[in-house]
Amino acid sequence: MKLLKSSAIICLGILISAFVYQNKRTQQQAPEDGFVIDTLMKNLFVPWQIVFLPDRTMLFTEREGRVRVYRNGKLVDKPAFVVPDIPLRNKTGLLGMCIHPEFATNKFVYLANNYTRDKRMRLRVVRYQFKNDTLINPFVILENIPANQNHTGCRLLFSPDKKLYITTGDADEPGLAQDLKTYNGKILRFNDDGTIPLDNPFHGVDTALHSIWTYGHRNTQGLAFQPGTGFLFSSEHGPTGGDEINRIIKTGNYGWPMVHHRDSRAGMISPIAEYTPSIAPGEALFYSGNRFPQLQGHLLVACLRGESVLDIQLDMGKVVSQDVLLKGRYGRIRSLVTGPDGYIYFSTSQNDPPEGVARPEYDMILRMRPSGSSNSKLSSQKLVVRTPIKKPAATPKIVVLYQQMCGSCHGNNLQGTERAKGLLGAKLVYGSTKPAIVRTITNGVMLKGMPAWNGAISKPDIDKIADYIISKRKRR
Repeated sequence: MKLLKSSAIICLGILISAFVYQNKRTQQQAPEDGFVIDTLMKNLFVPWQIVFLPDRTMLFTEREGRVRVYRNGKLVDKPAFVVPDIPLRNKTGLLGMCIHPEFATNKFVYLANNYTRDKRMRLRVVRYQFKNDTLINPFVILENIPANQNHTGCRLLFSPDKKLYITTGDADEPGLAQDLKTYNGKILRFNDDGTIPLDNPFHGVDTALHSIWTYGHRNTQGLAFQPGTGFLFSSEHGPTGGDEINRIIKTGNYGWPMVHHRDSRAGMISPIAEYTPSIAPGEALFYSGNRFPQLQGHLLVACLRGESVLDIQLDMGKVVSQDVLLKGRYGRIRSLVTGPDGYIYFSTSQNDPPEGVARPEYDMILRMRPSGSSNSKLSSQKLVVRTPIKKPAATPKIVVLYQQMCGSCHGNNLQGTERAKGLLGAKLVYGSTKPAIVRTITNGVMLKGMPAWNGAISKPDIDKIADYIISKRKRR
């Protein structure tokens, strides 16, 4: 009897210990904020785009030129494809990827990557077939798109009517975003074989590229069609702040570089939301899964500089409220997709000079799923829809213009940043006289990633910026 009693006490103790341990473990895996983050892969190099195949296999691009395969919880050692001789300068490399809407039968995968031609950076979009975990049969959709180490784009997306949309950056030549004979700063629309749809707005127009859908963009890195309405929305990087969420309307002129931030002009479409200071928006999606009902139908935007996921609620194409998710937890977030399981998958982008700061085991692909709590609720910070910025009356227009156009690289007070040297030194590399400064602002320094502002800023304003720089240097 005593032995039985002792055994019962021991068993009860084991059960209590197990319960306490299990409870601790559950608390670790199911935090109070209602979701858990699973780390699926580590030590990657800027996973730029994630897509899922019909059999739930994940494909993703790494900016160094690799297409990788992740299946049944494991990363396949051998890449499906490696783009040869890919140039890596700041933001260049292997970028966007998408699969054909009829992938189950045709196995088509589309890639966008940088390359060099005649010593200039370019971008191409190529269609491949996915067979035996390998990409074969390359077919060029579009090539010779102007690119540079910054402002290259390039997001690829198929529409509900099976048209291929391609975003391009201004390639550090802002004025060309308004030029309908160039690919700079556009959203393009093609058939799946690279031919031009007959209903494109500039089809048959001699003064424009027939593939253009919209123009006047700076660097669009997010595209998403809203279920139900079919409206197309984009996320776009601004110059220094001035990041945008736009509703994309056929033939629309989105103003860059003639308007930006809170500016507006007749005949140019203003963003539905603008962000200053910068959040650096990446990929965008409308959440349509069933795992997070509180996010159903919301526009989610990955944020690089903002190090978060922006959660936007829309009504008839207008912003009604905004939240911020995962603020500051995982660094710069670039790709953001809904998995076939309804969970949200995202990638980090820390190996991303000059803004990204390398971290141990980064970059990563992570998965967000509900914690299982009966009262699960996503933890978020409320982000009030921003009201127009009131500029102090004492701030001269030319100072504001300098800060918007030049401040992100050279500092608002010419002090320099991690991107570029300051302008207060004894001697400027490309000349310290007024004619030299005007020439540098006008023509840019393309190999260094400095835009050519000719045609984007008026000549009188370029002259005033030069005077402002010289006056600041003299006061130093």
